[in-house]
Amino acid sequence: MQLIKKLLVYGLLLGLVACTQEILLRDLSESDANEIVAVLSASSIESKKTSDAKGKSFSVTVRSNEMPRAISVLKALGLPKAPRPSLNDVFRSSGFAPTPFEEKVRYLYGLAQELERTISLINGILSTRVHVVISDQESKNADMQQSKASVFVSYDDRYDLDQFVPKIRKLVSDSIEGLTPARIEILTIPTRVDLRQLTEVPITSFMGVRIHKDDFWIYLVQWAFLLGVLGLCGGLFVADYLRRRKMELSQMSKAKTGKVDAAKR
Repeated sequence: MQLIKKLLVYGLLLGLVACTQEILLRDLSESDANEIVAVLSASSIESKKTSDAKGKSFSVTVRSNEMPRAISVLKALGLPKAPRPSLNDVFRSSGFAPTPFEEKVRYLYGLAQELERTISLINGILSTRVHVVISDQESKNADMQQSKASVFVSYDDRYDLDQFVPKIRKLVSDSIEGLTPARIEILTIPTRVDLRQLTEVPITSFMGVRIHKDDFWIYLVQWAFLLGVLGLCGGLFVADYLRRRKMELSQMSKAKTGKVDAAKR
């Protein structure tokens, strides 16, 4: 019986290890957490979104054996996207009166962050950077120092970004005073995102659970072990029951024989 108990404990521990959840990402906004859960689900990776006690930040958890593949999928898609400060964050009061130069630098930085945030919302864009130069109106060469901007965009090569380049140019020119479309340089770099080895995999259902093909044999061994332990326990229970029943019948037979002998006497 001690052996059976040890086997049962080992089997339970084996099952718990396979189902252990690990935190993949934490301190996410709800929209970022929802996007990551959706992407992982499309890649046949089961994940769960949980919130902190105050409901202000979220975490995404996955099974331990899915962690490497989940990281690979998110890395290929450039997720999660780095948080960008808004203009309100950039111009938040620091308690000191900023100089005109500091105000200009903070304004340009905040403006670039807002443009990057907007451009990154276009489908297929993985990352973007915007650099803005505004002419100094107080300079004697203000007419020669025209405003200009440079935009760097890395995008998923499965998307056609050419149709969005004119719209990006117009967005930047309309957002910056004194900037003409001709003074905007846009560099687009395609990035190959091949998720076929990560997402296009056979998913089978085993005992009501969707399983990645690479995990099938692990689950099969685990279930075979558990069923074997249960079968062994059942067999030993039946054998013990039959043994006890046989002993009871033997005792009843002896008792009956004894009563018959006593009656004959």
